[in-house]
Amino acid sequence: MPHPQAKIHRMFELVEPIATVTFSEVANEAFLAVGMRNYWDGYFAGRAAPLGMAPAGVVHAVFYNFADGEVARHIPWVWGKISPQEAIAVRERGSAAALRQMIGELVDSPALVRAADLATRAVLSAPAEGRVLYAGLRALDVPEEPVARSTEASVRGSTGTPPAA
Repeated sequence: MPHPQAKIHRMFELVEPIATVTFSEVANEAFLAVGMRNYWDGYFAGRAAPLGMAPAGVVHAVFYNFADGEVARHIPWVWGKISPQEAIAVRERGSAAALRQMIGELVDSPALVRAADLATRAVLSAPAEGRVLYAGLRALDVPEEPVARSTEASVRGSTGTPPAA
């Protein structure tokens, strides 16, 4: 079912701020703890992981907004330290820990479960055509735990919808 552009843009506006937990200091520390040298190693490992052991040229083409050579400074080095599957697990744990810190006691609320369910349903309904990274994320299992599910839904949503015009 096609989605009207206005709804897609609105969903992006609502979900994108939540995705910032994935790039928080807590998530960064999780990557540093498994041997990443710096923020950018963790960033590229966590972001590129749904593509598998993709070489730098492929990651650069998918991300398309980094200066020439920037991706190659991190890929394939990160794949020598962490597998894509491990990077996905680190990103999920780090993001969930960051969100828990941010929302405190709301972690255990029925409203969070409902929000995670709705966000997951919304992002899984977006079309994957032309969205390589989103297609890779969508192929991953959806976490059972509501906090992890909500952070993963935000990551998938931020790659599955076009930026607001």
